[in-house]
Amino acid sequence: MMITIIGRLLTRMVICGLLLVNSDCAPINHSLSSNNNSHVPSYLDAFKELIVQHVYGSSDDNNSSDSIENDDPFDLNSSREFLRAKRNAPIPDKLKELIDKSSTLARISNGIALQSGLMDGSIKIEDVVAELLNFGTLKVSDVVGFNVDLVKELTGKMEKLPTSLDKSTIELENAGLGWNELRKKSEAVKGVTNLTQKEAYFTALGNYEKSFDFDVFEEADTALNDILSKLKDIEELKIKEKPQLDDLKHIYLSKFIALPGFFGTAIGKLKEVQKIAKIFTDNTILIDSHSAFAPFGTMIELISIRYELEAPTVSSIHKALGNNFQQLTDLISKPVEPEIKGLSSLVHSRIIPDFNKQIYTSGFHNGIRDLKKLALEIRDPWIEEFTGNSISTSRLADGIQTLLNVIYQVLHIDDKLKPVSTNNNPRSIAYLKNVLQEVSKMPQKSAELVNIFSDIATCMEKSEKIGPANYEKGKKVIEKIVAVGKVFAELAAAVKRINIDQHQKDMNAFIKFLGFKDIKNATTSPAEIPAVMKRIKTTDTLKKFKELIAGVKNGFNIDKKALKADVKNITSQKDAISTDGFKEEGEMHACLQKLNDKFEKFEKAIGVTRKLSGIDSATIQNVENLASTVASVKNELKSLGSIPDSMKKYAKKITTEINKWPESLKSSGEIGQSVALLSHANDFKTLVSSGELDKFDAPVQIQIEAMKQGKEQTRIKTLWGDHNKFITDLKASSKSIDTISTSLKLAEIKTFEDYGTAMKTNLEAMKDVKIDVKAKIEALDALISSTKAPAELEKIKKTLQHLESLDLTFSSHVSHFQKVPNALKSLYDFLVKFSIEPTRAPPPRSGKATPEVSYVDRDSSNYDNKRLGEQTEPSATTERILNGVLIALIVALAFAVSAFAYVMIRAPKDDLRHWINRRRYLSAKNGRFCHDGYLNEIAIETEKLIEQMKRQSYAYLPERKHRNPEILCNPETALKKLMKDDKKMAIHANFVKSRNGKRFIACQAPTDKSKNHDDTTEDFWHMVVKERCNEVVMLCRCVEGGSVQSAEYYPVAVDKPKKCGRYEISLLAEPGIFMEFKEIIVRRMMIRDTTNKLKKRTITHYQHIGWKDQKCPPRGEHEALYKLMKKLESKWIPARFQSPVVVHCSSGIGRTMTFIGIHTVSEDVILDQSGTWVDRLKLLKNARWHAIQTTRQSYWLEMAVAHKLNWDYKLGRDEELKEQQAMFLAFNEQVEQELAAERQMEKDKKAEGEATTQKASSIVGQAVLQ
Repeated sequence: MMITIIGRLLTRMVICGLLLVNSDCAPINHSLSSNNNSHVPSYLDAFKELIVQHVYGSSDDNNSSDSIENDDPFDLNSSREFLRAKRNAPIPDKLKELIDKSSTLARISNGIALQSGLMDGSIKIEDVVAELLNFGTLKVSDVVGFNVDLVKELTGKMEKLPTSLDKSTIELENAGLGWNELRKKSEAVKGVTNLTQKEAYFTALGNYEKSFDFDVFEEADTALNDILSKLKDIEELKIKEKPQLDDLKHIYLSKFIALPGFFGTAIGKLKEVQKIAKIFTDNTILIDSHSAFAPFGTMIELISIRYELEAPTVSSIHKALGNNFQQLTDLISKPVEPEIKGLSSLVHSRIIPDFNKQIYTSGFHNGIRDLKKLALEIRDPWIEEFTGNSISTSRLADGIQTLLNVIYQVLHIDDKLKPVSTNNNPRSIAYLKNVLQEVSKMPQKSAELVNIFSDIATCMEKSEKIGPANYEKGKKVIEKIVAVGKVFAELAAAVKRINIDQHQKDMNAFIKFLGFKDIKNATTSPAEIPAVMKRIKTTDTLKKFKELIAGVKNGFNIDKKALKADVKNITSQKDAISTDGFKEEGEMHACLQKLNDKFEKFEKAIGVTRKLSGIDSATIQNVENLASTVASVKNELKSLGSIPDSMKKYAKKITTEINKWPESLKSSGEIGQSVALLSHANDFKTLVSSGELDKFDAPVQIQIEAMKQGKEQTRIKTLWGDHNKFITDLKASSKSIDTISTSLKLAEIKTFEDYGTAMKTNLEAMKDVKIDVKAKIEALDALISSTKAPAELEKIKKTLQHLESLDLTFSSHVSHFQKVPNALKSLYDFLVKFSIEPTRAPPPRSGKATPEVSYVDRDSSNYDNKRLGEQTEPSATTERILNGVLIALIVALAFAVSAFAYVMIRAPKDDLRHWINRRRYLSAKNGRFCHDGYLNEIAIETEKLIEQMKRQSYAYLPERKHRNPEILCNPETALKKLMKDDKKMAIHANFVKSRNGKRFIACQAPTDKSKNHDDTTEDFWHMVVKERCNEVVMLCRCVEGGSVQSAEYYPVAVDKPKKCGRYEISLLAEPGIFMEFKEIIVRRMMIRDTTNKLKKRTITHYQHIGWKDQKCPPRGEHEALYKLMKKLESKWIPARFQSPVVVHCSSGIGRTMTFIGIHTVSEDVILDQSGTWVDRLKLLKNARWHAIQTTRQSYWLEMAVAHKLNWDYKLGRDEELKEQQAMFLAFNEQVEQELAAERQMEKDKKAEGEATTQKASSIVGQAVLQ
């Protein structure tokens, strides 16, 4: 019996020992499924350990200066940091403190309500998640149904427009627009075959000397000129400080006495002119000669335009233009508006979540991040201290644990959706909408519009094809006619301006201004001259009077001789004004006008084509990335439906107990909404008092003033309004709220109910605040769309939108906050009752039964750690003692065996764990600093050798085979044995060998033949075939941001093989995607040597289309490239016997070597964990010069290696890496903002014809901080 027991026990102990080892050490492939439970931390164990730490203190390791900030709510260091932060935090203001404590209660109450509702089915998980993730008006089903392929198809086509639209059609487009302009102008001369007023004009012109008495006009001009001369003399007059009377008399007689007479003479002459004014009515044709001959001039202008125009007949150009039109029409061939509208709605709701309604999650005002806080707050000692230990946070945490267990899954979705909340997304969406609006203007069947050139050719045949030279003489005659007409017109205008009464008043007023008592009195007037001159010198009355007289005079001064000569010249060339050919030209115009509809459609199509040829590909790419981001969470959102069942499946008794709070959703809603109102009031107060709003007016006014003056500027000024008044009104409301908050008596709050009463009292005292910023936002939208640097205005707009979202109409929520004291009392009463731990009564005893001690179940989680009743029997037999000793020895032996196996296998894995732990940085800034230093150290060494490197690279490989002349090829690791036609073939490629023997070929992208480059596509495929490669990894697009990154060296369709020199490459099947990663395209291709010297070869081509130049993979993620690398790492063939893998991007140094480094650096770390990161980078750079271009690539590679080791060896460092990844993403976002200006400056410095976007100077001389 004993032997059997010992045997079984030994067997089980050994099995347990082996399980212990195998569970942690087996190096097998690790599943990355988001549903893998191994990724979910044991929150219960973490919380238990947290309690132990608070009681007994924490270890030295956890207080190490190398530890970094961790915002994981379930990380023990983070929880400890939470409490330490609370102890050290400055004392908040009273309203903020009230909100903080009330928010905790709101989250607890809402958490209970959510858990209860989700488990009993009264609340749908999809509705909860939509609110927590700030989906706004969108449902989870809307996001799940999002058709990303439609958006990608659209954006993909748009991104190609700058290169796919044929530029050779520009002359044809201009010709079409020219003919349309001719058509429009021809409408002004319809029916012009002769000049009907020609004879009447020449008759009137012949009689002009008889009709007009020019002497009358000349006399009026002379009289007015005399006045001006006299006024000028007076203006220039200078008198001595104490003049002699004789001098004053002389001045009076020479300057002033004659003025009234001059004025009288002028008035008389003007009256004579008025008497003959009728002559102008009788000779209107002379005055308006331009109208009589305008059709002739217009027709000549149209003939000149037609003479210069051509209708190109090259059919290939017509076809190219039709293809351009068709490309734009195809953009809207599929209905994508619902997707764009949904994407726009999601961006808006996540950037400005305050507008979102919260029906089920009112206690989680900030969405999932507030639910994350709940995991910390549920253990906050404040709750037990405040309630005198009436409420057990331990039982509270265990009770709500079922809800907390789903946080990780939703947090993961939220993390994935973070790119949606980037500030520049609304601009990108708006830009795409504008593009679509432009495209919608494209006429139906636009490709057929090129047929208009055939119609134009038909119309051209109707004209006589006479050139403008035939009408040159007539044109000159008409120019003279118009000039003569101008003389008569100015004279007529001068006569029309005469107003005798007004002129008389003006002259009398001037005499009065001079101040003489009687200007005609020669005795008294001279003595008055000093005062008169003082008045003249100190005012501008004389100047204005001169201008008035000059205005009356204008037009009367006629050069009769010149006029007579011009008239004679015109009449002598009367016959030069010929309308021969006008009739035929008019017929051609009529023909063009019949094409009115076609021309208008053609003009629209050209306009849209030209606008979109300069489309901002980067902005469109951002929309595509957004769509991909949304699509990346579809599967996880689909799986949400299983959460309630999972919650019920793993629910414990304590979970059921806490779910019994009556009317939990209603009560938590009243609490949550009241807290939200207080939060809005405090946000408003804080924003106004910060002074930030005061600063908004200046930059807006600058933008408004920069606009052209006009209606639009006036409209925007009106919309923006008086900002100072706006701020003054807000400050008055803010001061009222501040006054109320300072009267808070927090020390008197003793119960949950008191918190409710304090909230109720304050909200009742607050007056409604009306904030209308719609007009201001409309003004900002108009300014943002018209400026090239909208960042500051967008920031202002976002702040105003936040201000607009604040609910400050307190009176409309009275029904909620009046009930909040009772709601909080209900919560308190329930939690007090819930916190009383149940006891188990002992079973009834008989007289002989062994007594058992009843116990309190301290573990409400119902684990098997129950204390058994202690038996009271005092004695034990020797046999039992011996059996116990024997069992103890066996157990000890089994433990020793298990421990030995555990240590032997686990030790290397512990080293890898320590290596990953050492990748932790104090902050994102610290991580950047370190990697900047690594790259700068290498850059300094490289700079010393650069000239030597250039000589070696150019000696090995011609410069025309260098994609970028500054990206050099290391001859030492080049493919020096590669032969082609019995000669060595040099190629810009290098072997990179891993520590385990696996080989990669890192190379630049093939180039097409151009001014600066040879065609290297044949060389590329020759290398693939000769090196017997089975896989090619391409980490770029052929064109990125309008810049060529690679030749298109592969076929794009199954039925269209690609010819690259002697090699023909065929696509064996339509391209697919790699696993679930849509950014990686997979192609199976066959390479055939048309010379039949080499055998056919079938390869797999992987193309990653989302990884941008000099950056890290999209969203900094690792899973896709990890799985791709695992695909390339064959499990069945030893690494040293595997075929090399060809990897390239554009220049083959940044993305290429970062990807290769995932494998090679990982292998290096496995064999030696002590090496420095800079040494590992040097290994890559020694293999291929310039490897790893930027700080973010270095940082990302370090993270990628850590992830690979963790997944390959099941190291259990998921949570640590999640924390480190969050820090990397923070660094990545920070760098994007800081270096935007630097990137722009560097782009501007690039040579216009440069084929690549590599930054040579940055690669050689310094680290590129991107």
